[in-house]
Amino acid sequence: MSFSEYDVTRRTRKGNFLKQIDQLIDWNLLEKVIAVYYAPVSDATGRPAYPGLLLFKMLLAGIWNGGLSDESVEDMANSNLHVMRFLGLSLEDDVPDHSVLSRFRTRLTAAGAWDGLLAQVNAQIQAHDIMVRQGCHVDASITQSPRKPRTKPAYEVVCDREEWDDETDAQTAMQVIEVVQPGVDTEARWVRKGGRPVFGYKQHTVVDSNGLVLAVETTPANCHDSKPLLDLLDKADIRSGTRVHADKAYSSQKHRAALKSRGIKTAFRARPRRTIH
Repeated sequence: MSFSEYDVTRRTRKGNFLKQIDQLIDWNLLEKVIAVYYAPVSDATGRPAYPGLLLFKMLLAGIWNGGLSDESVEDMANSNLHVMRFLGLSLEDDVPDHSVLSRFRTRLTAAGAWDGLLAQVNAQIQAHDIMVRQGCHVDASITQSPRKPRTKPAYEVVCDREEWDDETDAQTAMQVIEVVQPGVDTEARWVRKGGRPVFGYKQHTVVDSNGLVLAVETTPANCHDSKPLLDLLDKADIRSGTRVHADKAYSSQKHRAALKSRGIKTAFRARPRRTIH
């Protein structure tokens, strides 16, 4: 053990949440599943690739800390000793940047493996009777995609080369399609956040009262926060008598009626008003 690693260990509390969770979960089982979908030897520049388990634990730490953006997770892994210890990093180790996290999540999501991995984490935690389901919290956070378009989208008109007797038929046969730019993430979308455009995805999350993940749904960034609500609650197996906490964006007549029919209590809170000076 190096002096820096000793200092990290000495300055982190033994009862810290991440330290306790780290000891409860069998990460070897999860690492084998991750290796099926993500096992690169090197990155785009030829450097050794970061282990898939490290990237997965970084994403978990972000969710467990309130659904942080990938940039915030990167910052936290560089500055928070508890997170650093949870990830198995020392002060001398490089921390994966947010673009690596985004590509990793996209690969797992596209392969349909993300939900399964979270379910395995939950199953292991539930086996220790840690999860609390008397109440849950729903929220959404935006993660940027590093493969955003560099220019405005281009369009082209395509049509069948056959000759048409009727001009109307010819117009109907024509289609205007967007030209896909090389290397651009075709699943991500633009959304305005904090007054600036962001290209990426939206991560919709249900957590229990302890902040542990019950379910996650990933959509393009332009999907409204409330749209996946009912599917999320079904995926998390939220049952009658549970109180769901969420902000006002999730409050609608449709959702209130649906949750009432399931016996689920609601606690939609108003968003804080902006103060104009």
